[in-house]
Amino acid sequence: MARPAKFTDDNLLDAARESVFSHGASATIGQIAAAAGAPVGSIYHRFGSREELLTRLWIRGIRRFQADLLELGGSPDAAVALETAAIHVPRFCRENPAEANVLTLYRQPALVSTAPTDLRDTVEHLNDEVFGVMARLASRYYGRATQHRLQVVRTACQQSPYGLVRPYIGRRDSTASMPTWLEDAVRVSTRAILTVGGPHA
Repeated sequence: MARPAKFTDDNLLDAARESVFSHGASATIGQIAAAAGAPVGSIYHRFGSREELLTRLWIRGIRRFQADLLELGGSPDAAVALETAAIHVPRFCRENPAEANVLTLYRQPALVSTAPTDLRDTVEHLNDEVFGVMARLASRYYGRATQHRLQVVRTACQQSPYGLVRPYIGRRDSTASMPTWLEDAVRVSTRAILTVGGPHA
């Protein structure tokens, strides 16, 4: 009977997440191995390269961030769901600072063409489900989801909240923790931006 693996993929990805949080995007395989308490060879046995390891870490982080957003599609009140989607950004980042930092490693449009070949399709379609949920919410909120309204919803619920929290992501000193009032700021800005899409049903 084969012995169970001492280090799982998640163990090594967790170590990579903490190393990136401590050392920045330049964290080395040696630093990641030390954080995991694993030999460097164990990492290369599971991940073909440092780039593959960090790309898989980023993908896992995006999926964890998206988990609550995907549940909003069944919300009975589209306005509340859109506001909740926006507030999810500062809440997730405050509660998961190291995970939030991982989300800044790459930009999805660029990674589509630079990720390890076998991960490019995953990267390309990583946001499809969330975009689908937001499109359905936009349609319910406005009565009809035009291209303009979809852009407004994305700005209100994704781009604007991210812009507000971005200065606090990756900062580890105690005086730089994400302020709790950011949720109120996101709530106000989201409601205001959504009005640009016109009257809703």
